[in-house]
Amino acid sequence: MKIVRLIGIGFLSIISIAVIFVFEIKNLPAGSSLSGVVLGFSLPGLWHSIQDLMDTTNWKVSQRKLKRGGFIKDDTLIRISFAYLYRIKISDKYLLIKNERGTGKFQPVGGVYKLKGNEKIELKNLFFVKDDDKVPIDESSRDDYRLRMENKYLRKFVKRFNKKAERERIENLSREFEEELIKTGIVNWDHITYRFCGRHMTELKFGEHFQTYELLLADVVELMPSPEQEADLRRMMEEPSDRYRFVPAQEIISLGINTSTGNLMESIGDHTKKTIQENEGKLLKIPGVGKVYTVPLNNC
Repeated sequence: MKIVRLIGIGFLSIISIAVIFVFEIKNLPAGSSLSGVVLGFSLPGLWHSIQDLMDTTNWKVSQRKLKRGGFIKDDTLIRISFAYLYRIKISDKYLLIKNERGTGKFQPVGGVYKLKGNEKIELKNLFFVKDDDKVPIDESSRDDYRLRMENKYLRKFVKRFNKKAERERIENLSREFEEELIKTGIVNWDHITYRFCGRHMTELKFGEHFQTYELLLADVVELMPSPEQEADLRRMMEEPSDRYRFVPAQEIISLGINTSTGNLMESIGDHTKKTIQENEGKLLKIPGVGKVYTVPLNNC
């Protein structure tokens, strides 16, 4: 539809220009003026169509619509939170870990990507990024990919994140796994293998939780346990704990709410839904999807 619209408006603009020339040659100013009016409407539409053709992802489309509608401007501050999440599934249930730092809800293993080296300084120099003012900064959240920047820098920022940023990469996402499962003594493994499933990326929209425009990204990886690791996970399923749960997809979709039992309190983080198998088809198939990685773990 984008291409059809571009061709249609482009054809109308060319015809209008040709008609203006004809009427000018024949010294018919009224016809030339009328064609000029048509061209005045078609040229902005042509430019918009060219822009729309360049917007290849939903978040870019939403950004364009918000700006055209006057909801955001170039200098509007946008909050970003870029993370990775593990799908750990045994039989028909998913392993979720309790969020001890904040909500107390259960969620997938994983967390926000970390900046490395001088990347924070580079981002300040290039895009004048600011720390996220919605989540307190402490030792554990320092150098997180939770930042704010003006809307005009957002596309270049995402491009840098994908290509040349000095940061955690999909090739080694062991840090959060170690912090949440190894250092806590839940499992004692020396390596993990996982598959890159794809990327979930929201539209640019006004977030109700933090009352600001935000863009959220989550790369999803699926743990591929060895036979020994699977045996460990199955043993965990038989040992109730207040630190983790194994829950079916339906419970994740309902965020832990069970109307049949009268439990109306959300006990599962809403971002958990991004990891379930039923939603894998909705993930973006960016370069590297499907690759399998094996990384060592530092036992503590």
